[in-house]
Amino acid sequence: MFYIIGIGLRPEHLSIEALEALKKCDEIFIEKYTSDFPDATIKEIEKTAGKKCTELGRQAVEEGFDIAKAKNKNIALLVIGNPLFATTHVQLLLDAKDAGVDFRVVPGISVQDYIGKTGLNAYKFGRVASIVMPEPNYKPESFYDSILGNLATGLHSLCLLDIKPAKKMAPKEALALLLEIEKKRKKSAIKNATIVVMAAMGSEKEKIAFGKAEALAKKDFPLPAALVVCTELGEKELEGLGKLAEEIK
Repeated sequence: MFYIIGIGLRPEHLSIEALEALKKCDEIFIEKYTSDFPDATIKEIEKTAGKKCTELGRQAVEEGFDIAKAKNKNIALLVIGNPLFATTHVQLLLDAKDAGVDFRVVPGISVQDYIGKTGLNAYKFGRVASIVMPEPNYKPESFYDSILGNLATGLHSLCLLDIKPAKKMAPKEALALLLEIEKKRKKSAIKNATIVVMAAMGSEKEKIAFGKAEALAKKDFPLPAALVVCTELGEKELEGLGKLAEEIK
């Protein structure tokens, strides 16, 4: 049996279902490249699970994961947050199906489950945008187009910030990048929008703040973090933000 298990944003988020599945497993792997913990380590997860975990990088999961061995033993892949949000994990299920391997999915808690804590209406969110760190020969802007598309249809945009092995993108970096793209395109959607920062959600360092991009870009927040670019806010949303988040001016 192949188990793909969401382990939430902290060790305490492991569900009874997840723990019961882990007891049955002969091998346990964990990937940290699609998300990361705000303040936990793999050792803490191992202590909670009672099993040793082997960390896998992107290539090991996407190209080198031997799903066929789950025919003869129980193997688990632990995913921070909620699994199947990334297409990588869906592909593993397709590979298992093709290989004739039975599988089971155990959901977990993700940053999306904390949206309501900001006071925003969860039904008003459009396509998720992943803000990618620019590289010398790779500077995508498709995430900006996704945000514009959501704004045009009256929807908020949840923006996930890039994670590299040695670095997590900070909100100030993501906002500076969005403002740079916007200036180049001679637009003002990001500059005029209300932005919400969701930082280190589920941890002791958790912080929710809102304001304009230029003001938020001057502040440091605990990591990992996500942003919400808001469309027009309803009366209840304004009340919620005002009471549940810190306004940055």
